[in-house]
Amino acid sequence: MSNKLQVYREMAEQTATSLALNHENWTSFLQAMARLYKYPYHEQLMIYAQRPDATACASYEIWNDQMQRYVRRGRRGIALIDTTGDNPEIKYVFDVSDT
Repeated sequence: MSNKLQVYREMAEQTATSLALNHENWTSFLQAMARLYKYPYHEQLMIYAQRPDATACASYEIWNDQMQRYVRRGRRGIALIDTTGDNPEIKYVFDVSDT
């Protein structure tokens, strides 16, 4: 397993633990979940851990090809753990504020 993948898994675990500490953290996460309803829970958790103020996320290709919006140079993507294949991989999405 790659080092980056392990770091992101630990980040998700720490974020999930911090959400249970008080109701303000949980409420803030629920508001983020309402904005990112198309993503599964584990991806919502990763987006919230890296950018809690994200409003609309999509991959680089979707922003460029389908939405006709272009990701600005130098913007960092939000890392998500993609478990659809045999080996987990990291994929990146960008918030609308990055376009």
